[in-house]
Amino acid sequence: MLYSEEYWRDTISRLGLPEMPLARAEYRTRDMGEVARFSDGFARVAKKAVQFAYYNHMKELVDAGFEHDIVMAMGHAIIPENIDVYPKRTAEYGGALDFSNMFIVKRHPFKEILDEFMDRQVMAFAKEHPLYDRENGFTLPTEIFVPDPKGIVFLPALKGFVGPGGNSATDRMTEAGGTVSSSDWKASTLGIANLMGGKSGGNE
Repeated sequence: MLYSEEYWRDTISRLGLPEMPLARAEYRTRDMGEVARFSDGFARVAKKAVQFAYYNHMKELVDAGFEHDIVMAMGHAIIPENIDVYPKRTAEYGGALDFSNMFIVKRHPFKEILDEFMDRQVMAFAKEHPLYDRENGFTLPTEIFVPDPKGIVFLPALKGFVGPGGNSATDRMTEAGGTVSSSDWKASTLGIANLMGGKSGGNE
């Protein structure tokens, strides 16, 4: 690791996400076939993740400031505009295609901040090591700090993110989500895009 954990915690704080927990991840695989397979499955599992959150984490979606129409779309396994399903660990760092390895976040500003944070780590590594050579191919940092929020919905510390209608909106959305039984989601391993400009979990 080129810089210390303290340095990277300070970096993400200065970028605007001091409340984001971080975890250390080690580079696990160069197998591009494995990475591609995980990446191909990401959009499918990401859609299931937002629907899972709708049926099981309605309060967190409202507390995170997602508008009523956006939350309703999630119930139909739709990832609305300005919503992203973000990985904690990519396939290269041992990530699995599992809800515990992903979280729902607003693209603006939070995904943009996270992408910048990850890019800075890659570029810091690139100062000392070539990102590509003929013998080893494309190389990522041997260790990296990844976002590691507790739940499937990221709850920002920024003030002013409230659902329309206050508590009545919360009650209305909770009631809507409670009318349908949740499915038995079966997701196996997660792998997504490379860290430089990573691929989001949009509707592809």
